[in-house]
Amino acid sequence: MKRITITYIILTMLSFHSYCANWNGSGTKDDPFLISTSQQLAELAEEVNNGTDFYNEFFSLTNDIDLSDICGDSLGSWTPIGTISNYFEGTLLGNSHTISNLYIDIKKNKSYYGLFGFIGENGAVYDLTLENGSVYSTFWSGTIAAANSGVISNCKNINCPVDSWHFSGGICGVNFNIIKDCHNQAEVTSSLCCGGICAYNYGAITDCTNNNNITANEGCGGICGYNGGFANINNCYNVRIGFIDNCRNNSSIMGNGKIGGIAGRNDGFIVNAMNNGEINGGQQVGGIAGTNGGFDGVIGNITNSYNIGNVTGRDTLAGGIVGYGNQASEIFNVYTNDNVYCVNTSAIQYIGESYGQQENCLIGYQHSDSTALNLIVNQLNQWIDSQADQDSYFRWQIKDNQICTIKEDTCSDSLFTHVKFYKSQNDIKIFCKKGNLYIFSPTKQTINIYTIEGKIVLSTDLFDNALTRIQVGKGVYIVNGQKVIVY
Repeated sequence: MKRITITYIILTMLSFHSYCANWNGSGTKDDPFLISTSQQLAELAEEVNNGTDFYNEFFSLTNDIDLSDICGDSLGSWTPIGTISNYFEGTLLGNSHTISNLYIDIKKNKSYYGLFGFIGENGAVYDLTLENGSVYSTFWSGTIAAANSGVISNCKNINCPVDSWHFSGGICGVNFNIIKDCHNQAEVTSSLCCGGICAYNYGAITDCTNNNNITANEGCGGICGYNGGFANINNCYNVRIGFIDNCRNNSSIMGNGKIGGIAGRNDGFIVNAMNNGEINGGQQVGGIAGTNGGFDGVIGNITNSYNIGNVTGRDTLAGGIVGYGNQASEIFNVYTNDNVYCVNTSAIQYIGESYGQQENCLIGYQHSDSTALNLIVNQLNQWIDSQADQDSYFRWQIKDNQICTIKEDTCSDSLFTHVKFYKSQNDIKIFCKKGNLYIFSPTKQTINIYTIEGKIVLSTDLFDNALTRIQVGKGVYIVNGQKVIVY
């Protein structure tokens, strides 16, 4: 009996790592499970959906995979990897391979459909292209994932259109963590809220591009439909907020209300963004955001961004940067050309209507070649040269065929009238403006603020991709070892 009991225990322990799928490899980083066929990928979905999260385990694609033998018009929809109750917590290494002919067609009241249904906070997908196929569901649709709480990096959507009744994204339906270096080259449509990268963003989207048409009745943007956040009730300083950095839209964005080149509605941060696409809508139409700021009192901030695309609106709430900005709107250091057309007004403006803060906003003149970046940069810097306090402004330059501000990576003793950026050793990003510190943290960590004399001002914990705004007054502070000037 003792021998039988021991044998049973051993077999039970072995069963924890005994999967029904036929994968080579052991699942470690150095010896990942190898996936080479559509059936093996479907077996991953089956395992995850049955409750195996694959935490800290690795999968690697060994070649391109065509899904047309297991999903399609006659075969039915692809079953996503992960459900609302069973997340994928492992890592999929795409190795620059392509998965083609993803097919999802869900007409009933179901939600969360993509190659992955749910990527958990420990999950990640790297270096993967989805090509051709189509995704349609009623709610929360994306090609790579319907919902992401982990990392999606260096992924592309090529000619795989996404459509849903509500909430479509070219890469992801809703993002709670990190999407970086991703590019959409497919049409995205929805009646409510859609974007080239994601529909809703509560995390960080960096270095992403949209290169196809985005259409929604309301809430439509080249990068996301809604870039926003919500307050953390346990700590009044913490705000979980959408953060968009160094992203571009090059295609047409069209809808009725809250239509923007980068975001339909922005209650988060948009920095270093560029729109070169045609923006067309009924009301609250902007080259960067249709509506800026205000949801639940959250600040909407647009900084160091520019628009050189045409903006056409039916009502007066249309502008080169923002269609409508309320009292919680902050717009600093932006440029737009004069290609703003409103059916009900002849005014050319960078904000259709705003009650918030605007500084260093410039309207340039239209050129026959709207991408004549050197002419735009010359206008910006000539305008700065005409200011009495010109040394307090960021100057502009062309880098990697993009317009950007000349920023310092380290702190200096110069005082800037406009937003000053810092980056500390632990990857937090710091903005300071008029007695406020804005601190964005990509990871969960403690933020310590001291006076220059070493007196503690505040210590607070930030969650993943959380942003805090702290009123400290003018002066010099040390934030996690970084010297910061608040003016």
